[in-house]
Amino acid sequence: MTSQAENILKIRLIGHMVATTATGENILPAGARRTRGLLAILALSNRKPVMRQRLTELLWSRRPTDLARASLRQEIHRLLDALQPFGNEIIDIGRHTLTLKPDLTSVDVEEIYSRGLDALDEAIEPEEMLFIDLNGIDPAFDLWLQTQRARLSRHIQGLMTPARTNLEDPTGIFLPPAPVTPGRLSPDNDGDTGLHGTRVPNGAANPFRGSPLRAFSPGSSPWKESGSALEAFRRPPPSPATEAPPPAPHADGEQPPHAPVQKVRALTLAMMPIETKDPSFTALADEFGSQLNVLFVGSDVFTLVVPRHSHGGTENLADWIESLVERKQIDFLCTGVLHPGDDGMRLPPILQLRLIDMQHGGEMIWTVRTALPPNIRQHPGVAMPLLARAVLSAQWTAVLRNARSLLKRSVQTLTPDQLAARALSTLLQANHQALHDAETLLKLAEWLGPTQPLVALARAVTEITHAGAFLQDDYTTGVARALAAAQHAAVLSQNNLSRNFLLAFVYSHIPGHADTAEALLSAFKIADEQHDQAWFAPYRALQALLALMNGQLETARELMRHYRVSGNAQPLSIATDPGAALYLFLLDLPQEASKCGRMVAALYPQLPSALVYHLVALTGEETGTARTNILARLTALDPTLTIRRVMAAHAHLPLWAREKLEKALGRTGLPE
Repeated sequence: MTSQAENILKIRLIGHMVATTATGENILPAGARRTRGLLAILALSNRKPVMRQRLTELLWSRRPTDLARASLRQEIHRLLDALQPFGNEIIDIGRHTLTLKPDLTSVDVEEIYSRGLDALDEAIEPEEMLFIDLNGIDPAFDLWLQTQRARLSRHIQGLMTPARTNLEDPTGIFLPPAPVTPGRLSPDNDGDTGLHGTRVPNGAANPFRGSPLRAFSPGSSPWKESGSALEAFRRPPPSPATEAPPPAPHADGEQPPHAPVQKVRALTLAMMPIETKDPSFTALADEFGSQLNVLFVGSDVFTLVVPRHSHGGTENLADWIESLVERKQIDFLCTGVLHPGDDGMRLPPILQLRLIDMQHGGEMIWTVRTALPPNIRQHPGVAMPLLARAVLSAQWTAVLRNARSLLKRSVQTLTPDQLAARALSTLLQANHQALHDAETLLKLAEWLGPTQPLVALARAVTEITHAGAFLQDDYTTGVARALAAAQHAAVLSQNNLSRNFLLAFVYSHIPGHADTAEALLSAFKIADEQHDQAWFAPYRALQALLALMNGQLETARELMRHYRVSGNAQPLSIATDPGAALYLFLLDLPQEASKCGRMVAALYPQLPSALVYHLVALTGEETGTARTNILARLTALDPTLTIRRVMAAHAHLPLWAREKLEKALGRTGLPE
């Protein structure tokens, strides 16, 4: 291959795809995503000819053959025009094939495959992944992207494995703490498939073409200023005088491995039959068990272990569970009881579900008790939204529980899923250092498992939290990143209910997209919801926000009167709990707003949004002492916070709500 000094074009595929000339100009058209996709396929084909038919199958899999061929011809012309005056010298256009010629160009991924660690240091940025801006062009292309990302991830992991043994601290996070210093982003327009936003470097494309969002201004990316994560893998071995102790052994005396296990075993769950003491409810209990099985299987968090039926009844079932626990083949057990309603048939039955941690003494870690809809006997399917919420809540409880049980494990011994789970658990500490540490863990998880659904879901949660709960400097860019991450998670995890909820959460914060959020939430919604069904706090907060945005103020008030602050029980807790205080204030419930504000400020004392919304809630009280104290804490926490920055995070609210919020902010003492 021609040396980089002789190249007239450098193609970067990691992160936001660019093709730069010797002058540093990116010549790829910003809006033509399929044009970039075409060049990406050629760039990763080892300079071998690619059949035109293969290109149409990847980029236009849902179009008729003749239309796909015509579209390909059009994209070839666009690509050659973009590469002028060197287009024909760079790409060989044959009758049946296209080839990226071996001379005059360099490709960052090719360099990594051929040169190893040195090229990796030059080519990669810690938070980037391959083709981060090309998701969603076509389902076939998405699958191809996943394959290429997995291939690169395996190669990088292979390069880094020998260096892992040189890490000084087996229990610490491998990147040195870095101050949370805003980095600058400058996106422009993306003109192909609409809402496909992403985390973008300088000069990258605006992911919100056609969206109601205004043009982006520079935003913050706190991890941009941190040192290269790869440097941690290349530190020299510690001297004998300062050598770190070996990793602590497991309980069984074995040493943990120095590298993540290649084959990931998901958390295992055994779903027990739903019990009932009333024989007339047996069929209904069995139906609920079947529905829960379907939902848990699609969670992408659990491997479901189905009990073997036998004539031994409950005793044999208990023996089977005990044998699985002894062999460490089951992590969690889900049990349920269906209670007949009081006073005969006049009251609906009650369903109670429990999640038990079988690896830690059989401790019950989660439970819900809910009244079922009145017509449940005739229409068992109407309970599916309630069960969906239960599974969503249970899966995150299990993920966080597992993450906390692994806190003594070295980061280098964790699988990608475990790294993602630890990142979420760390994020729930709700301060800037925790955000940085969670990002560090998540970057490694994305390197090692770019196609793991839980990794993608954790990225979406992190971006949502960063933008909203930390009131980031450029909120619009933050929402774009969150949407891109949620869309990526949706591609990888098409049956996981979390993807619906995360997408709904992001769309509810994009002006003009409340209807989209409502549609995505339909999987969780039931008619005539009861107060005791409010146990999944993030859903209740999102319901109230959408009702507020749609002018259904009494509905929103009723929802928020029964809101229960989750207090770090869910990954989205720090994004939804502070918002509850704001919604109560906007809905003219001052006492409830003040009470909720005090609670979230105590639970999240270093979270900007919690302190801001507590300040807003306190503006309705006569005394100013509490406001003064909260303002002093907020100023010390984030001296750059202004009213304008807070208001920028609430463009999705209706005009009357924004005016009320701005007026209250003016009384808090925050600078304009």
